[in-house]
Amino acid sequence: MQESIVLNIPDQPNLELAATAVEPSESIPLSRLARGQSGRVRIQGTSTEVKMLRAMGLRPNASVTMCRFGEPCIVSLSGACGGGCRIGLAKEIAGRVMVDPDSPING
Repeated sequence: MQESIVLNIPDQPNLELAATAVEPSESIPLSRLARGQSGRVRIQGTSTEVKMLRAMGLRPNASVTMCRFGEPCIVSLSGACGGGCRIGLAKEIAGRVMVDPDSPING
């Protein structure tokens, strides 16, 4: 579903922006989850950063819930550490971790 917004900006008359609702099957950056929204981690690779994230519990298919977005981004991990635990991530790093939302961002 796509919606358009027309903005009235000087020097750029009738600038039109399109926004598409994110469906649960589409991967988005972890930093885009809404507070209370959950998703499944989609992380791949062998870089030092990926290894660090996996050690913190952000493994492929791990369930995460956004507790607080911003700097730092706080997420709750379900089952990754034997129960629920929370970790803090720099917003920049959270923006590079992809997740599959369990529900649409607006719903």
